[in-house]
Amino acid sequence: MDHTISRLSGKLHRVADNFPSPRAYRSACLSLLAGAVPFDGACFTGVDGDTGLSTGSVTDSAVEAIHPRLFDYEYRGDDYNRYNELASAKIPAAGLTLASGGQPERSSRFRDILAPAGFGDELRAVLTARGRRCGHLSLLRRQDRPPFTEDEVRLVAALLPQMAAYLRQAGFSDEEGSENPAGQPLPLPRESGVFVLSDRLRLLAANGSADSWLAVLRGAERIEPDVMPRPVRAVCARALSPSPQDGSPADQAAWVCVPVPGGGYVSIRASRMETPSVETQLAVTVERARPAEILPILSESFGLTEREREVVERIVQGLSGKEAALSLHMSEYTLQDHLKSVFRKTGTKSRRELVWRLYSRFS
Repeated sequence: MDHTISRLSGKLHRVADNFPSPRAYRSACLSLLAGAVPFDGACFTGVDGDTGLSTGSVTDSAVEAIHPRLFDYEYRGDDYNRYNELASAKIPAAGLTLASGGQPERSSRFRDILAPAGFGDELRAVLTARGRRCGHLSLLRRQDRPPFTEDEVRLVAALLPQMAAYLRQAGFSDEEGSENPAGQPLPLPRESGVFVLSDRLRLLAANGSADSWLAVLRGAERIEPDVMPRPVRAVCARALSPSPQDGSPADQAAWVCVPVPGGGYVSIRASRMETPSVETQLAVTVERARPAEILPILSESFGLTEREREVVERIVQGLSGKEAALSLHMSEYTLQDHLKSVFRKTGTKSRRELVWRLYSRFS
């Protein structure tokens, strides 16, 4: 198996060179994995490192049909191999049949979703880089095929760090811009999009910008006009899920910052609303991400340390070197050392250039 891992690792390096955008890279990785770990359905999802919510997925038609229900099960119920659990496991990959002791029917996700769709087993994995999640991977096999083996799980697990390292530092390329029917890039709307959904994600009301924002998100994922974008489904599922602390809706966590083709970032929030009727409704806001929301993603992309990130936050706020050092309880000399490191990592030479590199180009 070591030879197979080494061979696939070399191919992954070439994939990273030939497919510079995260979406294209995830698609190419699935094609590569299919030759070593055969599967009949797959989903490779980008994940927000702070919230663990989807920023967009690459799926096939077999999985797309059951994708919305898989969201519900992931955020609202307990089951085998949940991504949150795999993220902290020693081996962040597992097969459903193996985890259930050869009885996948013990899984409610299997009984209610996978088996009715014709699938007999699922291999799940979480991609993590420097302690932060950046992707979820799900491979599925039909019922007439043998379940995933321990060797196959170990093979996938061995490749996760390499894939995660690429996704952690990769940005979206302009070549994958969202397009209108005429093939022209879709600009980000200036006004926030606000819409109301039912708890089954049926659109009930929307302002004038909502359709434009949904078109941008759908274009980024290459999904049909009648499909609700995955990041929207993810924040809604989180808003509807009970908080582990007190059983109340987890509105505070129902937020995600999503990179979109062309270099922009979009903030999506969902909040549960109580109405006089028995039907639960969700208020969803989609807008250009604020600098404070973008910084965690860019810090990961450039490999900034937590202290360097704090220095950048002060610089963006317009603080002088003395003020920034005082607020961080460090000397100005130490602050300058951190700034030099930030300049080196981001390829900038001044504070003004740093601010443009991190934020201005996205507005």
